[in-house]
Amino acid sequence: MSYHVHITRKATNWADKNDPATITQAEWEAYVVSDAEMRLNNQSEEPELIADPTEMLHPDGLSIWLPYTERSKAGHYAWFYHDQDHVTVEGPDEEILGKMLAIAHALQARVQGDDGEYFDDPGQPYGLQPEDDGLAWAVSDFREFQTTASAEAAQPLLQALARQGLDYRTSQDNGQVAFDPSFANNQLISKFIIKLRLADFERGSQALADLNQHALSQVDPSHYLFSFSDEELFDLLVKPDEWSAFDVTLAGQQLRQRGRDISPDTLQLLRQRRVAELAQPDQEHSAWVKGGYVSALLGGFLGIVVGYQLYFSRKQLPDGRRMYVYSARDRVHGIRILVLGIIMFLLLLTARLIRLMN
Repeated sequence: MSYHVHITRKATNWADKNDPATITQAEWEAYVVSDAEMRLNNQSEEPELIADPTEMLHPDGLSIWLPYTERSKAGHYAWFYHDQDHVTVEGPDEEILGKMLAIAHALQARVQGDDGEYFDDPGQPYGLQPEDDGLAWAVSDFREFQTTASAEAAQPLLQALARQGLDYRTSQDNGQVAFDPSFANNQLISKFIIKLRLADFERGSQALADLNQHALSQVDPSHYLFSFSDEELFDLLVKPDEWSAFDVTLAGQQLRQRGRDISPDTLQLLRQRRVAELAQPDQEHSAWVKGGYVSALLGGFLGIVVGYQLYFSRKQLPDGRRMYVYSARDRVHGIRILVLGIIMFLLLLTARLIRLMN
């Protein structure tokens, strides 16, 4: 029997009939139409995949997620179907679960399995017993939400989160360089980190926006955003992860004062599309792959580093999700390079030890 995962607004359990919270079919179809990655059954760009929709349990509200990397393989398509008051996917893998979390965030819902467990992290599956044919994942963890220069600077936000009843975690990054084979993300700047559960990011963002509203009346008239054009301010609103929360709030105020306000729904849609673009894996790393194989065959440590980088590297999206940096194809090359590099390194090490012993 297959395992199902649901997008639901129910407070305790997706199957609770006494809970009136619901995702209507009209609401679901409206979301699918607004999501550039999704297609309704009768609007799919790949109609050959839906030759007989009557074979599906719930043809009404049936949708497909087009960017799914496994869609080119027979029988490996990401189907979403609306079922009475929730949206269900049968046996989702990590990639599909990540999309479900993004949809749940947009619909102000959560992702819950048949057994009632909540999924807030697509990247940490926990073990199944051999006889299990279901899917099980770790429940929730805390992700980096905001950073400040010091613990003192973070106090207003921490107090705002506490008033909202949000559970948070904090940590201090003193600037030690973590292992990063690409040397692209090393930082030596100390920072205070505030973490929230992935499911609480939206409420945390609203608390932060409310906090910044109080600071607008005290803004310096020489603030650099006052010199921004309307287009630059629009771009800032669409990319809030690249700016401070105060800058985003001030940019919205400036556009409203200039008569160029943007509706919350439109802004949310633009941000969702940007997150979808950022979620796509990096492409065209043939030089890295070729160099990795050569280095691995020569027994060089660089091959192991390249393989590790290709296979394990992840990036955090603005909504808190973590996705693999490289494509599935490059990750396959990565694990091969990593294993080959380790084998060749051990063979060369063994050969050298034998020569020394002789």
